[in-house]
Amino acid sequence: MDYLKLIDSFRGVACVISRRKAKEGGGDEYTIAAANRNYLASVNKLSEEFVPGRSYTYYVAQDSNFEALVDSCILGGKIAHHYVNADLYNAWLDLYMLPLCEDGDGNGCCLFTYEMNFESESDKMIDISATTAYLVLKTCIKFRENLSFKETMDSIVKDIRNQCESDGCAIILTDNANRRIDICCFDSASDNAFAPQDDDIFFKPEFYDIVTGWRDIMGGSNCFIISGEKELKEVEKKDVNWYRSLVYTGVKSLVLYPLRVHENLYGYIFATNFNSDKTSFIREVMELNSFILSAEVENYRMRQELEKLSTTDMLTGLLNRNAMSKKVRELELDAGNKEHGLGVVFVDLNGLKVANDLKGHNEGDAMLKNVANKLKSVYGDRGIYRAGGDEFLVITDDMDRDEFYLYYDKLESLSRVPGEPTFALGADYDDKEKNIGKIMHNADKNMYRNKAEYYEANPELDRRDC
Repeated sequence: MDYLKLIDSFRGVACVISRRKAKEGGGDEYTIAAANRNYLASVNKLSEEFVPGRSYTYYVAQDSNFEALVDSCILGGKIAHHYVNADLYNAWLDLYMLPLCEDGDGNGCCLFTYEMNFESESDKMIDISATTAYLVLKTCIKFRENLSFKETMDSIVKDIRNQCESDGCAIILTDNANRRIDICCFDSASDNAFAPQDDDIFFKPEFYDIVTGWRDIMGGSNCFIISGEKELKEVEKKDVNWYRSLVYTGVKSLVLYPLRVHENLYGYIFATNFNSDKTSFIREVMELNSFILSAEVENYRMRQELEKLSTTDMLTGLLNRNAMSKKVRELELDAGNKEHGLGVVFVDLNGLKVANDLKGHNEGDAMLKNVANKLKSVYGDRGIYRAGGDEFLVITDDMDRDEFYLYYDKLESLSRVPGEPTFALGADYDDKEKNIGKIMHNADKNMYRNKAEYYEANPELDRRDC
């Protein structure tokens, strides 16, 4: 067949892919038998003379998912259509593969063509089977139920594992700013060798390092599939640590999809040891679910950011007055059910106005950060709030009386360090009435008594009335 004549008749991007059967001990070869000018331009090879028979990897990165699509088209003898989000181009590809007659050497061939768009088209995304549509709709509905985000993800992971007839399925969200796994939802079959013996294995730094390498391994593809020993060996070449992890946990097949919206990569979803007879169906289900999950994860991240902005003091990184007011309201309603008593520490930075007046606000900001860091060094992740201006507040509801005052003594030892900003302190603790309003009033009164003593000893710093 004159493939070149056939390809030149296409107005869009087109090439003919030849699948050469593997020689003993080797893998199948996927070559470009013919390509039109639009295809060569799309892979930046228009200036070169086309040479038939080159591996497709001469033009684009090796992609096991692409090879699986070629196999499905040629071996199945059916037209293949996929609509994929291609990270390599940061675009959506509406691609078709059409089976052709064997070439003169007996190799299977297919015509490959696609259209590229930089925005998704919903009409093309719903060209799916009724079964897939039902399953993806089920995923969408779960996000509208009254479940927490984590509970919803846990439920969806379980559904997807069953749909793939897989022995393990996970959704992993990364926190790249802090170089860690933020959320991991995992479900496994009862006899799954992949199920981690250590529940925290997904949150270890070594696993985060493996996950960050997946983008390079995928090479711009919208998914990564391991269907046998050939793909496992490719993983070994690219990331030996991931390869060893897969072998150790008995993973023989895997389908991996990124969770991303445009350039924002939020994490991944994968299924292990799936039913290989349903690969085409699994790819369809995973691809649509990954699209829905990506959008939901982005919304979740945006809500997190808005919550952080509304409850965080941007200068010190502490919780702000809004968060403090919310906590106080909660304790007003539920303090009686707390196992421990309630404790409050008021902190007031000394000399802030003097610093701002004489040295500028940068000096004052540095003083506020200094005090905030000292509070964090003592109380860690407990409720520390910047109540406003030069005032800070600590609220504890998980300490007994002795522990509360032990922490208070640690903070007091930092309040008068020579050469560093000083601050006044006042505290109160109650394990009987647990009246948060009364406790705050007493702590505030004790703080002002301590502050008055400081200014009495240092009258030159007293500008409270200026």
